[in-house]
Amino acid sequence: MSILLLAIAYPAVIALLFWLAFLRPVQQQQKKQREELASLRVGDEVLTQAGFIATIKEIRVPEERGPTEILLDLGGIEVRASASAIVQRLNPAQQAPAERKAAVKEARGTPNA
Repeated sequence: MSILLLAIAYPAVIALLFWLAFLRPVQQQQKKQREELASLRVGDEVLTQAGFIATIKEIRVPEERGPTEILLDLGGIEVRASASAIVQRLNPAQQAPAERKAAVKEARGTPNA
């Protein structure tokens, strides 16, 4: 009975270690990238996979399933791109004074009055 238990436990432990070492970090990175893409706003400065630094002019979310399109401004040239082409946000858009004040209060933990 103990040999059978060992024969089952050993591959299970190896699979768990493989998941912890390789798959979990990849899943966490993908989750972080999805959250970053979801938080993009008009006016954000972003880096694309092609290496372009651009400003987001418009975000188009399709009514049906499909990729989210982003209209990017490359210094006077407008380009349509898929949201997955964004690698990272470099500079967030400037917030309006009221939004900035609410964000500061939220960060400090004080309720909005």
